[in-house]
Amino acid sequence: MSTPSSASGNGTPGKTDFDTLKADMKALREDLATLLKDTGALAAQQAKAAGAKGRELAEDAGEKAIEYRDAVADKVREHPLAAIGIALAAGYVIASLSNRK
Repeated sequence: MSTPSSASGNGTPGKTDFDTLKADMKALREDLATLLKDTGALAAQQAKAAGAKGRELAEDAGEKAIEYRDAVADKVREHPLAAIGIALAAGYVIASLSNRK
């Protein structure tokens, strides 16, 4: 006597299981494709946000550099001899470090 769940017999239960497996695999492929699409979209959004943040930080750094440059230029104009002394001292230190053997 043949059981209804066995693949032997008239072949219907085995075929049904195979069809179910095929349908499940198709659904799994579709779910995976959707997941990859959604992941790509999320990654693109994150990249755009990071790019915008980077541009903002670069603009802020540029503004700060201009402020510091102007402040240094003002100090050099106010104290030119001190600026020359500092430049000479810095040059001496750099030369001393680079001539070490």
